[in-house]
Amino acid sequence: MLIFSVLAILSLTGCAVPFFPEVPPSSYSLDAAINVLAGKYYLLDSGHVEGFGGIELGQGRYATFADVDGILLVFKYESEEEAKERWGALTKKYGNPFRLKYFKISMGNYGVFTVRLEKSDLYAWYKDNWLIIVNGDNVERFVQDVNNIYKTIRQ
Repeated sequence: MLIFSVLAILSLTGCAVPFFPEVPPSSYSLDAAINVLAGKYYLLDSGHVEGFGGIELGQGRYATFADVDGILLVFKYESEEEAKERWGALTKKYGNPFRLKYFKISMGNYGVFTVRLEKSDLYAWYKDNWLIIVNGDNVERFVQDVNNIYKTIRQ
């Protein structure tokens, strides 16, 4: 019932959930979470990363893909609480409801955040023990594809 109330309020205020977040299965490694996307996008580069924008997020992987003007970062944690905590640190730094294209929702077992930065869009979502970040210009389609691919492999 709570979810329907939130969605009703969002629709009345003109906001909409950009997507319901999906993540890889918990059995996937960081490498597998990136490599599964290479079926649709040609993987250009991948490597280790420990944070984003000066925020320590733990051990993760980054990836860049052909025809995507941005970067994907994937973090896997020991628990959902840790994923939520790291997502919270990110949203605290970049969260400003007065920015253009700002959206943040935390439903307890997942969270979605998007904001327009100076010349790029930042999308971040957590669910289960995963934190996914996409940063770049014109990455909306890529974000939707990542989310759809993760949804497909979980089914």
